Amino acid sequence: HGSTSEAGEVSLEFAYLDYLLQEEINLRAGLLLLPMGFLNELHEPTVFHGARRPEIERLIIPTTWREIGAGIFGEIGPFSYRTYVVNGLDASGFSASGLRGGRQKGSLAKADDFAWVGRLDYTPVTGLTLGGSAYYGNSGQDLEADVATAIYEGHIEWRWKGLQARALAVHATLDDVRQLNEIRQLTGTRSVGEELQGYYLELAYDILSLTSVKDQSLTPFIRYEDINTQNEVPSGYSENPANDVEVWTFGISYQPIEEVILKLDYQNYDNEAGTGSDQVNISLGYVF
Repeated sequence: HGSTSEAGEVSLEFAYLDYLLQEEINLRAGLLLLPMGFLNELHEPTVFHGARRPEIERLIIPTTWREIGAGIFGEIGPFSYRTYVVNGLDASGFSASGLRGGRQKGSLAKADDFAWVGRLDYTPVTGLTLGGSAYYGNSGQDLEADVATAIYEGHIEWRWKGLQARALAVHATLDDVRQLNEIRQLTGTRSVGEELQGYYLELAYDILSLTSVKDQSLTPFIRYEDINTQNEVPSGYSENPANDVEVWTFGISYQPIEEVILKLDYQNYDNEAGTGSDQVNISLGYVF
């Protein structure tokens, strides 16, 4: 048992209210998941392959990413969209390894600077989705630098019977990085990237879809990633070759029921510094 004087907290991934008007346009406000990439809005372990999320959807699209905001969403024929205004990222958390530390997560978020995010998806036929999203806003918050931050991504997914294929590419740019480095006292290879970019390709197949078993899945997959969180840095600073990374992931997952998943994968990490460390991952995931 604990003392009644001890402080505690509750953390929410997201919490928002929708006001449903019609299929084409509706209102949303609260602690919102930003609609970027494949995984930020759907990030439970049962809906993505591998024990770890792709590095690109951790370090450049900083999943799990939620901020306070409001906006509209809807569907128009084969198109679906979401667009919000939210509190901006906080550049005091940016680093040479990416933007993940800039998430504010709602609680005690600074809102000196706001941002806009929008997403559009097109589903011409069942199983095929093409789309993209964009984010733009200043991230300086209470720093003496605006740090305008732009993130753009495009994605495509094809699902057919037991097959799933995905591709995603992302490009991010930051302004005032030299000023940010000086404020943060970052020198040499520790500079925040002025330009970050990456892409990944993923292929998976549920082999149980070939059998009469319909309520389970056994899915081998392969994923290739190429990411550089310091693709460009200000003059006078140096890129750390360890942040220019290629990752091959080979794995398999088993779902005995829809809510539970067992995962095993091997990851081969290579970087330009030659310091990549390969690893084996095992995980048990569940949703409730």
